[in-house]
Amino acid sequence: MKKLNPSYFEFFFFRYGIIVVFVQIVSISLHIYLKEEDLVYLAIPAILCVLFLLFICSSEYRILRKNLPPANVFLTDNSLIINEVSYSSEQIEEISYMSVRNTLNKFPDYFYEIKTIDGVYFYFLDKRMNWKGESPTMKLLIANPLFSSKTKEKGQSSEGFSAFHKQDKL
Repeated sequence: MKKLNPSYFEFFFFRYGIIVVFVQIVSISLHIYLKEEDLVYLAIPAILCVLFLLFICSSEYRILRKNLPPANVFLTDNSLIINEVSYSSEQIEEISYMSVRNTLNKFPDYFYEIKTIDGVYFYFLDKRMNWKGESPTMKLLIANPLFSSKTKEKGQSSEGFSAFHKQDKL
């Protein structure tokens, strides 16, 4: 069983964690270069970075949960487990990979849309691309013979959250 969607921490850390790491490297370098003995000058940027990361991640998480509650999806040999409910390959009509702008920021976010045969839509965020620019989730789905024919890529949309179907509540 393989998890297809990233954890929220993983998703937001790879979006904003590089900023925190960069600021920490600069502050440590300046601390060493200026030969400061007072550790307060290292603690202040560290505390500000943690507060920034908590604020930005929690605000984007709230936006995401409000507009499009992402599903928790696992791939088994013959089914998808979506929010702890098993769906066989016969129950899945289509799995679409799409790039959508203007959801959480101006950069594209990559989502998967799963449509069941009874018309219910589930969405989940894609994991971070590998070094070749390929989606690891797409590779897993295409490698699975039951889901490879149901997996397709949609074009890029700039409509934000309005690009998604209204999610049916179960």
